[in-house]
Amino acid sequence: MQETQEQTIDLRGIFKMIRKRLGLILFSALIVTILGSIYTFFIASPVYTASTQLVVKLPNSDNSAAYAGQVTGNIQMANTINQVIVSPVILDKVQSNLNLSDDAFQKQVTAANQTNSQVITLTVKYSNPYIAQKIADETAKIFSSDAAKLLNVTNVNILSKAKAQTTPISPKPKLYLAISVIAGLVLGLVIALLKELFDNKINKEEDIEALGLTVLGVTTYDQMSDFKNGTQSGTNSSPPSDLEVNGSSKENKR
Repeated sequence: MQETQEQTIDLRGIFKMIRKRLGLILFSALIVTILGSIYTFFIASPVYTASTQLVVKLPNSDNSAAYAGQVTGNIQMANTINQVIVSPVILDKVQSNLNLSDDAFQKQVTAANQTNSQVITLTVKYSNPYIAQKIADETAKIFSSDAAKLLNVTNVNILSKAKAQTTPISPKPKLYLAISVIAGLVLGLVIALLKELFDNKINKEEDIEALGLTVLGVTTYDQMSDFKNGTQSGTNSSPPSDLEVNGSSKENKR
């Protein structure tokens, strides 16, 4: 029957392991931070945003009793517009009017309204802030002209035109660098922990005692520097050369 030994790692052991592998942990954090910096400043493409707002209303009713139903209908109509305004029916015309090379921008156009609000916010993300502005304005313009045909709605008002935001929303250097440092430290800790767990060498007396064995005695050992410096007691100042050993062996043979 084999006995299994459970290894418990207390906080003191963890701190000792961190101190022992501190160089590895810091090196890992440095490497990951450098890679994150390269991606943030040299590889990642900046993304800019532009937004415009519009409101769509149903025909006004003179009956005050029907006003509540009219507001509810406007809100439901806004939810429908959120889907229509980002559909290819609208965005294909935007691409044609602005002479855009491809339709990849369509995935970056969103329309949404807050709960119980008739105001629709149209947002565009693009790698160029001025093109993002043009896409937002052109989308609102085309929808306002096609709303009567698509939704039988004629009361469409553009509340504000888009403005070019020259500050990118992505990447965020401070956030990316902070994530890189944290990821590097975590990676270094994981590597250090794995090296510590799979290190089965016996380096000191405590390692033997950790196995449940008793240390019977300790003996010193010589290093190569002891022979080179001639400090080894009871021996020559330097180890015998191959020539001397071969010569002595020949004499013995004779």
